[in-house]
Amino acid sequence: MLTDGLLEAGVGRVIEADSASAVEDILRAGSVGHLALLSLAFGTSSNRLIQGLRDASWARVIALAPTADIRPVLGAIESGACGVLRGRPGAEAEIPDLARELSARELEVLELVADGRTNKRIAEELSLSALTVKSHLARISRKLGTGDRSHLVAIAMRAGILA
Repeated sequence: MLTDGLLEAGVGRVIEADSASAVEDILRAGSVGHLALLSLAFGTSSNRLIQGLRDASWARVIALAPTADIRPVLGAIESGACGVLRGRPGAEAEIPDLARELSARELEVLELVADGRTNKRIAEELSLSALTVKSHLARISRKLGTGDRSHLVAIAMRAGILA
């Protein structure tokens, strides 16, 4: 879909790479272009790939951020990205795949957060320590890319893991 739009806009040559290894293959082949759009969804490889594209003389490298998390955006800029395009808040792309991989206990904690419970109250209801609840919330936050309780709940609801 993006390729079609670029071709219609007059971009003469479009090379697609749907994985970090495909980008590495492009770099190994010595292909160079005027514009590279690189997804930050490639995870920890993204910054290395951005640097590689810049080192290979790609004129512009724009990072595509699928989440609202600022850390990958900062990493992309530090690695040489000319800019970053972020999905609009609430877009389907903002729902991390990891949201579907929360443990049963993490889901229990998140459901109680959605019900407006405090960490202390969640700990009492689940017979846990408040520190354990805090630890669960930290893991949930890492998986979902935000530490804001209401945003955690919103992401989980959009992902269909909370009703």
